[in-house]
Amino acid sequence: MGIHDDYGKRILKEAAGTAYTASTPSVRVDYGAGGYANVDGTVISQIAVEIESRVSKQVRGAVVDLIFHSYPKKLLVLLPVHMNNPERTVAQCKYILTKFLNKSDFRIVLLQGHGNDHKTEIDIKIVRRALDQLGFVDYS
Repeated sequence: MGIHDDYGKRILKEAAGTAYTASTPSVRVDYGAGGYANVDGTVISQIAVEIESRVSKQVRGAVVDLIFHSYPKKLLVLLPVHMNNPERTVAQCKYILTKFLNKSDFRIVLLQGHGNDHKTEIDIKIVRRALDQLGFVDYS
């Protein structure tokens, strides 16, 4: 699973440039009972990012981390690896997120590549399009 996560993070770094970070404290999610969870990264101080390649049930758990992250906008990046039906997973996550957020405040993207099958150029374009739609345009 690490190679898929690494691939997703490389795509985010390429798409968002220096505005992408995976360091604390920006990635922390406070669940109010002691301790915390982390999302996979943030873009500037407005977009929380989760990168997932796991089965649909685990992806839906990552959606909860996004919802509870303090940044107002959310980006879910899915890699088609372990999900039986990636398109259905996208639809389920969209359904969940619309229960908690305005549609303009989140995007879900399904990459074409993954850790064992790089499609870097097209995947960077997919992520940049989603970032543009969320209001981010500085790709320094």
